[in-house]
Amino acid sequence: MIKYFLVTIVSLLLISCKSTEEFTGFSYDPPDVTNTTDKKIKLQDRRVIGVGSPKVWISNEFEGARVNDFYAVNDSTFEVFIESENYPINNSPWYAFKVWSDTVRTAKIRLNYRDATHRYIPKLQSWVWPDSIWKEQMQLPVEYDTVSGTASFNVLLAKDPIIISGQPLNTSSEIKPELKKRGVLGKDFVQIEEAGKSKLGRTIWKLEITEVPEGQKAPVLGMVGRQHPPEVTGYVASLFFLEELASDTDLAKRFRETFIVEAFPMLNPDGVDMGHWRHNAGGVDLNRDWENFNQPENRVVRDALTPIKKDESKVMFYALDFHSTNENIFYPINEEVRTSPDNITQKWTGKVVSENPNVAFNIEEFDTSSPIAKNWFYHTFGIDAVTYEVNDKITEEDMEAVSRSAIRSLMQLLLDEWEKTALEN
Repeated sequence: MIKYFLVTIVSLLLISCKSTEEFTGFSYDPPDVTNTTDKKIKLQDRRVIGVGSPKVWISNEFEGARVNDFYAVNDSTFEVFIESENYPINNSPWYAFKVWSDTVRTAKIRLNYRDATHRYIPKLQSWVWPDSIWKEQMQLPVEYDTVSGTASFNVLLAKDPIIISGQPLNTSSEIKPELKKRGVLGKDFVQIEEAGKSKLGRTIWKLEITEVPEGQKAPVLGMVGRQHPPEVTGYVASLFFLEELASDTDLAKRFRETFIVEAFPMLNPDGVDMGHWRHNAGGVDLNRDWENFNQPENRVVRDALTPIKKDESKVMFYALDFHSTNENIFYPINEEVRTSPDNITQKWTGKVVSENPNVAFNIEEFDTSSPIAKNWFYHTFGIDAVTYEVNDKITEEDMEAVSRSAIRSLMQLLLDEWEKTALEN
């Protein structure tokens, strides 16, 4: 009883512990980023535009599209003008558009961003029969002009439209078909349900994966993803994690018999489908709203998981928040911050790095003052959590290899830590 009392006191101290210096934003954040009340956004006009003679056409009339205007610079060069949903904003200039021509021709496409620099390599996608899907065919070499801030590439056009986008689209309507294709959905131990609605009424899905016997106390692994629409590599990595968690391996089965997985793969469906650079439909960076909860998307996760604190059959144990940037990087909670269990991320990242020697990783610890997802998990439950960023330019082969090895090592580590916790108690 005394031991339980001491553990409870330590946990309360951990959760209430907070930096004395108020967080105002990371170095790459725009001013006022922590003001997460609604901000005005600029809706792009959905339309088809034809320019030149013979005409080259462009369209943003599909989910995930982002293009604001289109001009013919000369007979062979065409400029696509890209604006974000609102300003100021992080430098994540997303673009996606259909383009075609009345005649077969090579065209030079120039991407012109307002107040931003080029980030994502153009991906050419074409319509594949009989699969009835848009599939990436190639990445296009880009010439970047540092003076004008534009990026240009050459592409062969014909009457059949192609899509040019910064990353594969992976919009909200594709979640369930993709999970089914990957063998995640359709199993007795995987449940998918509507956890809530986005600002514009789109469904935010929650997956629960578990085979814990009835009446057995279970630790919970939380997963959150796609808070920032263009961060597709992190989203796809999370799908590989879910695939492994739902697989037929002995490790996955042991994990499911011990743990409950609660996953929210796409927290910002409005931003994804509207082709936003970073924000939700309220013009807000969701990963700065984990303290005030002004946005409905953050409240969906809070309301779904907070009851675990009072559920005697469950205990929140560890959490992952998936993102993308220009490198593979883990952002753990500072090692000196005591979590329960302690320093899972430091133990795990060492395994990930050693098991993937051909892939470069960086590890950068942060304090718990910022209003981001991993810190909410810490302050709410006293647990360790990590922001896991996947390189924008990682190859598909490396992403799959790293993701599968990472979740396997995490499953084993969490099983070991839970067994250790059980023995201590």
